[in-house]
This record gives sequence, C-alpha cells and structure tokens, in this order.
Amino acid sequence: MIEVKRAQQLVKTSYSKDDVIVLLKDLSADMKEMGTKEREMAIQSGVHYSEMLPQEKAPSEEYEALYNKAVAEKKLEIALGIARVSEIMWARKNGEYPVIISLARAGIPVGILIKRYLKSQYGVDCPHYAISIIRDRGIDVNAMEYIWTHEVRCGQASVKDFFFVDGWTGKGAIKTQLEEAVAELKEQEEQDGITSALRKWTDLSDNLYVLADPANITPYCGTHMDYLLPSACLNSTVSGLTSRTILNKFVRVKDGDFHGATYFERFESIDKSNEFIDLISAEFGNIPLDFTEDFNKLNELEDGWNGMSIVQDICHLMQVEDYKKVKPGIGETTRVLLRRVPWKVLINKDIPETDPDIQHILVLCKEKNIPTMRWDLGNYKVCGIIKELSADA
Repeated sequence: MIEVKRAQQLVKTSYSKDDVIVLLKDLSADMKEMGTKEREMAIQSGVHYSEMLPQEKAPSEEYEALYNKAVAEKKLEIALGIARVSEIMWARKNGEYPVIISLARAGIPVGILIKRYLKSQYGVDCPHYAISIIRDRGIDVNAMEYIWTHEVRCGQASVKDFFFVDGWTGKGAIKTQLEEAVAELKEQEEQDGITSALRKWTDLSDNLYVLADPANITPYCGTHMDYLLPSACLNSTVSGLTSRTILNKFVRVKDGDFHGATYFERFESIDKSNEFIDLISAEFGNIPLDFTEDFNKLNELEDGWNGMSIVQDICHLMQVEDYKKVKPGIGETTRVLLRRVPWKVLINKDIPETDPDIQHILVLCKEKNIPTMRWDLGNYKVCGIIKELSADA
C-alpha cells in the first residue's frame, strides 16, 4: 500500500479551492519550458512526453477573438452538455453525492462545471479533486490514496461514488489507460494479500465521463459530436494557469509524491479560466426543462466503428507508421498545432469551412503554413497529424 508520507507544496492554480482541489506537486521552480521542435525531436527519439514541459505562448489577437466568439456562440450548448453528463452521473451514484475526480488538465473545467451544476440543481456540494493520469505511465496512485483517505476512511463516501471526468475523447487512449490503471489498483491489492473485506478498490469503476465523445467509446457523455471546448483552445489560460502534468523522477517527483505541474504566473493578466466557468454556469438556468427526454438514444454507441478504427484507416492510407502521431478531434488537433510539430490537418468532408468550431484551427494552420485536406472522419470535425522529423520537409 502506497501512502503519501511527506508534505508537498501543491501547484498554484487560479481556480478557487471551493471549486477544485488540485493534487499536483508544484514544479514551477524546477522545470524549464522546451521549444516545440526541440521537444518533438526528444519525443520522437524516445523521451516520454510527461518528462518535459511544453512551451506555452500567449494567443494572438485574432486567435483570442475567435475564442471569445466561439464561447459566446456555444456557451448554452456547452452548458447543455454539462447538464446531460451531470444528470447521468447523478443517476448512477450510490450514496448521497458523487466524488468527482477530474483528469488534469482538460478534465478540470468540466469537473468544476459538473460540481456547480449539481449544486445548483440538487443542493449538494460534491467533493472535486484533480489528479494526473499519463499515457503509458498510469494514474497517480498517491493522489488516489489521498482521495480515499479523505473521502472513504472518514466515512463520507464510498469508492462506488468515485467518478472520473475528462474533457473529451480523442482516439480513446486515456480511457484505455484509466481501465488499465483501475485494474492494476485491484490486482495490486490481491498480490499484496489484502483480505477482501479490507480492499479499497474492489468497487472502483473505470467508467469515464466526458463532455464530448466523438470517439464513440463511452455512453457517459454530454454529446458524441466533436465541438470546440475552450480548455483545448487556450491551454493554461482557460485551465487555471497550470501546465500539463509532469512525471520526471529526476526533477523532484519521487516515491510518495503526486505527479507534478507548473504555474504560469506570466499569464495572470490574460487568464480566462474563471470567466469561462462563470459564463457557462450562468447558462444553466436557460437549459430547456425537457432536455433529459432522449437520454437513452443520445448516449447509444454506434455499431461498427470507433476513434481507433478511423485512426488506423488514416495511418494506412496516409502511410503514417506510428498511430500515436494521428490525433483526431478538435481538442487533439488544437494540441498538435499548439504543442507539437504538425504535418497536415484533415477536415471532415461533410462540414463547411465556415463551421465556427474549426475557425481557430484554420487560423493556426494559416499561421504555421500547415496544409489541410478533406477526409471522411465520422464524428470528428478535424484530425491533426504530427510530422515525422526524420522525413524530408
């Protein structure tokens, strides 16, 4: 059994502790940002992405204007999606309230909005924690132990009421990672010889609750359509000014520590994190009263395809050897354009270029001189492909 044995300085965040407790160790004094090309070369040479801190820049005036326009136009749609996934969560709770566990960082704004929705509708103040989960590295076990100690040991909740939250699904890697992480928690207790009555994680669910599921892999979502989520669009300035999570044992992330993150103090004057939360929360009162009527139909998964099958088709037809370089969905494509070295961006053949959800992507493609192509992308509106740096320019 792993215990958090020593006090840690939690990373600063611009969110209120009333909205979320962010269980990430502060590495602001220890990590230096890496330029996009330098970091991409390191990743492609075998360094894990979680060991490095990607450089973040302030958005251009045009890009921020598009963000503001998109939020103004889609705030009710986002609020409706939050209401849907919140009601699904509420219906599946076992006790008096759910314990919301957001996967940092894209899950944090969604988790806060779920917490606020449930408080406005049901009068409950749900505990909300943010923790790290990293592809190929797993979930932050120390953070999970912390939540269990503070919510279960004290008799406030059961692990049956732990609900994992993220912003959206790409091709499904984090959902798979979550399933593996939950299985490992249970297997470790069995290997440790802990008796069934004393095991912590037996009833822990690996279901993932998201605002948008264009990958067609989870019924616990606000929508299966791909649409603009500001937490992808502006990075830290709409995510509490925290970085993506870091797991680097050479930079003070030791046994017993939480995974790490840094705080972008230099962006405080342009931070929109709480403004976004307030804008969406203010729309809860405008949601139609009959919005739950078609829940079962809304959340059915379509037969015959998922995000990974589309990725595999792209890899085959575009001759991309590493499927990890193909990033479907608005959120993932935005990340490719902001954090990685992009090669091409595919645009769904069935949507117009005037679609407001992709305007920021078109701006970034223009700024970076990235070619676009039309493609059959299912529910995805766009897909970013990372450049193979060993290839000819």
